[in-house]
Amino acid sequence: MSNGPILARRGMAVSGHPLATMEAARILQHGGSFMDAGIAASAVLATALPQATSLGGDVFMLIHHAASGAAALNGSGPAPALATPEAFPDGIPRKGPRSAVVPGIVAAWQAAHERYGRLSWAQLFDRAIEVASEGCPTVPVLAKRIADDQETLAADPGCAEIFVPQGTPLRAGDMLRQPALAETLRAIAHGGAGAFYEGRPAAAIGALMEERGGPIRATDFPGYAPEWGDPIETDYRGLTVRVHPPNSFGLLLLMQLNAIAGADGDEIAGETTARYARLMSAARGAFAEGEPLIADRRFVDVPVDELLGPAMTAKLRRMAGPPAEPVLRMGGTSALSVCDGDGDGLTFVQSIFSAFGSFVLEPESGVLLNNRLSGFKTDPNHPGVIAPGKRPPHTLNPTHALKDGRLRFLLATPGAQNQTLAMTQVIANLVDRGMSLADAIAAPRWAMDLHGTDLFLEDGAPETVLDELKALGYPIRRGTALNFGSIKGIEVMENGTLAGVADSRRDAFAAGF
Repeated sequence: MSNGPILARRGMAVSGHPLATMEAARILQHGGSFMDAGIAASAVLATALPQATSLGGDVFMLIHHAASGAAALNGSGPAPALATPEAFPDGIPRKGPRSAVVPGIVAAWQAAHERYGRLSWAQLFDRAIEVASEGCPTVPVLAKRIADDQETLAADPGCAEIFVPQGTPLRAGDMLRQPALAETLRAIAHGGAGAFYEGRPAAAIGALMEERGGPIRATDFPGYAPEWGDPIETDYRGLTVRVHPPNSFGLLLLMQLNAIAGADGDEIAGETTARYARLMSAARGAFAEGEPLIADRRFVDVPVDELLGPAMTAKLRRMAGPPAEPVLRMGGTSALSVCDGDGDGLTFVQSIFSAFGSFVLEPESGVLLNNRLSGFKTDPNHPGVIAPGKRPPHTLNPTHALKDGRLRFLLATPGAQNQTLAMTQVIANLVDRGMSLADAIAAPRWAMDLHGTDLFLEDGAPETVLDELKALGYPIRRGTALNFGSIKGIEVMENGTLAGVADSRRDAFAAGF
């Protein structure tokens, strides 16, 4: 289930929307840096895929820069000053004004541009502004989400105006127009991130939140800054795999790879029950041991070295059985990868958490807010307990893989907790099964359901595997494409050619030149 590969030499982009991919390629062709292209595409995604990402959400950036090395930029937003455990005696809601954190994506764009940008800041937003003001056709995945959530969207005046105009939900092909968002993008293009965090958007969002009982205030915005850091990595049979450190779930991907690295290569090379059982056991161990400890490292000492160390790896390799049962929902995430002919590459995963985030769209700014606050706990003894200024745990997981120090693969997917599961399977397909990137992405996968209580096996996997896994006690059944993510992948081939692969399980598009 993949399109491609698309082959190019000077630049390649893959994202969840054709307009974003084409804008990244255009920026590269007109002399922009890999980061200019990424920011421009990211802004288009935040406009054309509002069920998945928006200016009211977050982003994790994983960067490979040939001259200066690797970097990880954490653009996830913090809990506002009023967000304490005591403020949520009945628990944190999954939607509504009490479910949002301070958005991080706009500040992250600016921080990344200051370090890696080449074109002027204002040039990066032309296409996103045009898409918001003139409109773009509603893609099928957005239309389906609108239909599924029509009642909830209609209950919010801002969402209703955009997604259910005059009481009629947008259908595939209908024009999605966001004039207020276009004005906010224009303000950002001319005034930088300060126009968002210290200007009218922050003031309008803060006023709406106060009016509707949410904890965010305009005063929560000006002090926000993204955080630069170093990726964490592990070796998988000679392939160096890099991810974002916590508060990202990327650590769980590395733990799964460490676990399956103990298997005989032949055991996980075939489309067999043993292979799926090994992958599922690795996920079970990683989630059981690692997921409860994922937290903001500015507040909590996350034992990364211990979780990736030999004792934990040996423990994971002894574990067996179905995965643990994290209670998560997916739907509000998009991803992109960009690579240029100089060996520079980036992967963004950006999100508002659940589909349509909080279901609160501030009408003056056009900004749809996330529901990331619901990723926190209220138990004071939990590493993920809510606290002012603290970032919640994030399933967002951009991934790079290197061979002999050279960037080889850039990978990202939506899919909540299934992001790390999908990445583990694709990397094993590349290394243990010798597949091309297109075949590794297209091969059948397994996944968890939205609540983590059931497992899914994709069509294409043998029926005997399904039956044998059931006999072993795995709560597994056939699933739909939505459960298995949609990987946006780029391979840097040994001869320097760039191969872009767009996973067709959901909307995705690759383009290069």
